[in-house]
Amino acid sequence: MDLEFSPLINIFWGNNGEGKTNLLEALYCLGQGNSFRVDSGDQLIKWGEENVYLKGEGIRGNKVFVYELFLNDEGSHIRKVNSHRVNLKDTRQWLWMVIFSPKDLELIGGSPYRRRNFLDTELSYFNFRYSYLKLLYKRILSQRNFLLSLGKKKDIRKDLESWDEQLVDKGSQIVKMRLEGLKETESFFKEVYPRVAGKDLSAKLSYKSSFLNEPGPWISVKEIKEAFRRKLAEIREKEIERGITLVGPHRDDFVIFIKGINLNLFGSRGEQRIAAFSLRLSEFFFVKSKDGEEPIVLLDDITSELDPLRQKFLLNFIQNKTQIFITTTQPLLFKSLYSSEVNFYKIVEGEVRKEENGAR
Repeated sequence: MDLEFSPLINIFWGNNGEGKTNLLEALYCLGQGNSFRVDSGDQLIKWGEENVYLKGEGIRGNKVFVYELFLNDEGSHIRKVNSHRVNLKDTRQWLWMVIFSPKDLELIGGSPYRRRNFLDTELSYFNFRYSYLKLLYKRILSQRNFLLSLGKKKDIRKDLESWDEQLVDKGSQIVKMRLEGLKETESFFKEVYPRVAGKDLSAKLSYKSSFLNEPGPWISVKEIKEAFRRKLAEIREKEIERGITLVGPHRDDFVIFIKGINLNLFGSRGEQRIAAFSLRLSEFFFVKSKDGEEPIVLLDDITSELDPLRQKFLLNFIQNKTQIFITTTQPLLFKSLYSSEVNFYKIVEGEVRKEENGAR
């Protein structure tokens, strides 16, 4: 299937289950090498098929880049940019995208993993070293957990010392970067949230550490390491008993406060929806501040999660600023956008057909 898109707005419409979100996922995979819906690459392959191949052109600055992605059911995951194979984790080779989807509500009321992943993705955008640190930390954590799993069978205390130091070193650098990144995100969030809510409300993002008390971006890596070591020593016997690492950046979280109220725990569904939406807009500003250009925006079924007022706010806010891809079951809601610069596509059972005269 070959498709050419408008540089401004592209609207894909059809009934539920026709493949609209799959198309956005394909775009996201081309731009960033992974999915916004699943963690494993083999889950992207259609049932009964052995592989998937995607290819597309994108523009960064004034240069055209050709992006390719190949996956097969044997675990091969190859990404190329301008015919050169690139590391999937190399964010320098990404085409920046921000996705808004119904699942974003989990950013607020869901597990800490969702919020950690949001923050880690932001930080990875422009710091390849961060992605590398995360990879090293994950390997160290895995080895340390394996050693802890043997703790009931033999004395592992001496062996733990080496892994402790590696965990502290990489983990403390990650926490420091997260603290700085969250503070920067908060600067955007504090301005965006009141505008989206339509009220003058105070907003705050607070990092919740598993071993630091009320940490902020001013704390040094040295201080983080000292606190990390103390906590590991304090819970040594508990970790051996449980057979798992109980503290570190893999256990951290961040909390959204509106007027001093913890929205993660006590926010209504409506308040959490506004907060999630505001976080995504903050991500948009974050990427723009780092790259100097607006990222591509993917809006997956926003009519199901945003009321008409906030839909209008979002579209007015980003219209004519960047390329936008929208999926919807209600194309007539976007009739105000009808113009020669807006492309409408109807999707039926995964087949995409461009409509010359707008949605019908």
